Amino acid sequence: MMSSASEERLRASRELGLGLFLALLMAVLVAQLFSLQVVQHRRFLAKSLGNMIQAIPMLPPRGQILDRAGRPLAVNRLNYTLRYFPPPGDPETDGTLRQLAQWLRVSPEGLADSVRKQRKLLYSFQPVTLATALTLEQVAYIEENRQQFPGCLVDSSNAARHYPLGAAAAHLVGYTALMSEEEFRARKLLGYLANEFVGKEGVEKYYEGLLHGALGERDIEVDRDRCFKRVVLERPPTKGRDIYLTIDSRLQVLAFQALEGRRGAVIVMCPRTGEVLALASSPSYDPNRFRAEDGSEYLSRVVNDQRFPMLNRAVGNGYPPGSVVKPAVMMGALEMGAASANSTFYCAGKLEVGNRSFNCWQRAGHGTVGVVDAIGKSCDVAFYHLGLRMGAANLRHFLYEFGFGEVAGIDLPQEAEGLVPSPEWKRRHYSGERYREVDRRWYDGDTANLAIGQGYLLATPLQVLMMVNTIAADGITARPTLLKGLDEAGRIEPPHRDPPLRHGFRDGHLRLVQRGMRRAALLGGTAETLAGLRVSVAGKTGTAEVWRGEPHSWFAGYFPANDPQVSLVVFVENGGSSATTAVPAAKQLIAGIARVLEL
Repeated sequence: MMSSASEERLRASRELGLGLFLALLMAVLVAQLFSLQVVQHRRFLAKSLGNMIQAIPMLPPRGQILDRAGRPLAVNRLNYTLRYFPPPGDPETDGTLRQLAQWLRVSPEGLADSVRKQRKLLYSFQPVTLATALTLEQVAYIEENRQQFPGCLVDSSNAARHYPLGAAAAHLVGYTALMSEEEFRARKLLGYLANEFVGKEGVEKYYEGLLHGALGERDIEVDRDRCFKRVVLERPPTKGRDIYLTIDSRLQVLAFQALEGRRGAVIVMCPRTGEVLALASSPSYDPNRFRAEDGSEYLSRVVNDQRFPMLNRAVGNGYPPGSVVKPAVMMGALEMGAASANSTFYCAGKLEVGNRSFNCWQRAGHGTVGVVDAIGKSCDVAFYHLGLRMGAANLRHFLYEFGFGEVAGIDLPQEAEGLVPSPEWKRRHYSGERYREVDRRWYDGDTANLAIGQGYLLATPLQVLMMVNTIAADGITARPTLLKGLDEAGRIEPPHRDPPLRHGFRDGHLRLVQRGMRRAALLGGTAETLAGLRVSVAGKTGTAEVWRGEPHSWFAGYFPANDPQVSLVVFVENGGSSATTAVPAAKQLIAGIARVLEL
C-alpha cells in the first residue's frame, strides 16, 4: 500500500507531464498559426484571390552628387512611369497595347518590339515599361480610365535624374541611361533590374556602386483582367549614397565659360592635395535633354557631331603638348647634371641637328639665355641642347617621372595614357611593309623634338597639370581626386587616400624651375599678359605643331606664385598661338577664380 507522500509525488509527476504535453501542443499550434498567417500569408492570400498578388520590384532612389559645399550636381526628380502587365502571346495582337501606342503617339510596332525585348530580360510576371516622364494630365487619365487600359500601372518609384549645371559639367558628372542587354547580364547578379538607369559616363559611371541603392518590393493586387486594385504590402528600397565631390560648382561654370564653345579642356586643382576644383570639356552636351520628348533625336545629333562632343578632352585623349612640358625636361636636365644654375645657351634662331636645321619659335633668336629665361621665354634651341645632352632614354625617364605616358589615376572612366615614344616604339609603329628601314630608326632629331614636346609625344591636359602640380608642391605629387567624401548622418566622411609621391628633387633645382615659370608670366615672358593680374602667376605656355590644322594652344600654371593654392591648365585644340588663345582664356579664368575664392 502506497503512502500518502508517494501518492502525492505521483500525482505531481502526472500533472507536470500533462502540463508539458499541453505546453508542447500549444507551441505546435502557435507555430502552425504563425506559419499560416505570417510566413505563408502571401501564398495563401494569392490563392484566395485567384493567384493575383504580384510582386513588383521598387527601384532604389539614386544617391545625389553634390559639390564640395553641398550644391547639387545631380539630383532626383519625381518621375511617373507607365508599366504594363502584357498578356501571354504576341504583343502585336494585344488590343490594349495598340490603344496605348495610339494614346502615347508612338508606333504600335515599335512598342510591341520594346515589349518583346523587355520580356527576354525580365522575370516572369514582371511588368514592362511603356513610357517614362508622364505628365500629371497623363497620370490622371490613366487612373480615371483603368478599365480601358487593363494591366496598366503608374509607378512613381523611378525618379528622373536632373543635372543643374547641364552642359557645363556633362563630362565631369556624366549621365544615366537604360542598360544594354550585355550590361544587364553583367549586373543581374548584383541586384539590378533590366529597366534600371545606370551611370554611363563620368562620376555617375565611376561611382555607380555607391550611387545605386538596394531594391525594395511592392506586392500589388490585380484582378483577373490584370487591372491594378491595391497595394497589399510594401518593403521600401534603400537609397544610394550621397557623394560630395571636390568640385566647386562656381569654378566649374567659369572653366566651361572660358572655353567659349571651342574644342578643348580646362582643369582647375589644388596642387598640394590633388583635389579637382573644376573639370570642363568642350564642345559639350546637355544630359537633361536625353530624357526629353526629343531625347532620341538629340542623342543622335550629339553622337554624330563631327566635333565629338561626348569626348572628354580633359582626360580621354592625348595631344601633342609642345613647350608646356619644358619645365619637366629642365628639371630632368638639372637632376642628372646636364644643366646647372650657371648654364647658358646661345640661340641664333635655329640649331643644326644631323643634316637638318631645327628652328626656334623665335626665328630671330633669343641670344644668350640662362636656365630661368630658357623656360620663361621658351627657347627651343636651349631645349634642343638639353635633350641631346640627356639622350632619349633619360628624357623618357624624367617624362615618366612626371607622370607622362601613364594614367594619373583620376576617378573618371576611360582615362587615356598618352604616349612617351622610344626607339623600340618607333620600330614597332613603322614595322609595316610600306615603311623602309630609314623610317624605323630613331634619330637625334627625334630626341630634339621630344625635348620640346613635339614629335610623337602625346599628353592629356590632366597629365600636363599633374606636372605643374609636382613643381608647385615642391616635388610632391598628390593623386588627382574628385571624391570629397560620403554623406554620413549629415556630415562628410572623407575617403581613404594614398599618401602623396615624393620625388626627391633637389630644392635648388625646384626653385630654378619655379623661377622660370614665374618668369614666363612677367614682361618679356611668353605669358606676359598675365603680369597685369592682381594675383601673381607662374606658368608655361605651349603652341604645339600638329600634322593638320592650326597648332594646339596650351597654358598651364599656378597661383599665387609664392604660395600655390590653385593650379590650372587651359587647352584649346587647333587654337593657334598660346599668346592669342590659351593665355587670354587663362587670364580671364584666373581673375574669376581669384575673385570667387578671394585670393
